[in-house]
Amino acid sequence: MEEKKLVDLLSDLKHRIFPRPFERLAVSGKRLVGVEIGVYKGLHAASLLEHLDIERLYLVDPYEMYREYEEGKTHYGIDQDPLYLARKEAAERLAPHASKVTWVYKKSVEASSEIPEGLDFVYVDGNHAEAFVSADILSFYPKIRPGGVLGGHDFYNGFCREHDGVIRAVTKFAIQHDLPLQVELPDWWIRK
Repeated sequence: MEEKKLVDLLSDLKHRIFPRPFERLAVSGKRLVGVEIGVYKGLHAASLLEHLDIERLYLVDPYEMYREYEEGKTHYGIDQDPLYLARKEAAERLAPHASKVTWVYKKSVEASSEIPEGLDFVYVDGNHAEAFVSADILSFYPKIRPGGVLGGHDFYNGFCREHDGVIRAVTKFAIQHDLPLQVELPDWWIRK
């Protein structure tokens, strides 16, 4: 087996046994209100709902291909069908939690106007290009309550140069605002 496939397999196995570091280490409390940007098939949203005491989880994903979504073209091709199937799978997976979930089928910056302030957490895992990660951070960080957590996925770039944008955007934000950045691969988080 080639090394990249082995790393992906081990990562997938780890997350099936243990919650992601974001859930284990960054977020705690009762009746949490949070956002996940980039839902895809709903695996991480299901994990958030199973491992945290969630009152409301806003799920933000346009489920559409768009010109600036280079990473999407790599993973899903140029056709919309894989994203339609992912949306359907996410809806089915998260149906048992329907009373706690609000879907927002828009790009994240557009969706931010529909999300309330006072959030306990925001988890960023949408478009990984630096400009988009920066825009997500700038749009949602002000909506997080003091003591809340901004975090996300893919803070590594060993095999995936496409994650460089995540690393650059998150690191720049933390340095510019003099905020401590916590990382336990593959997650990152900043407490407000």
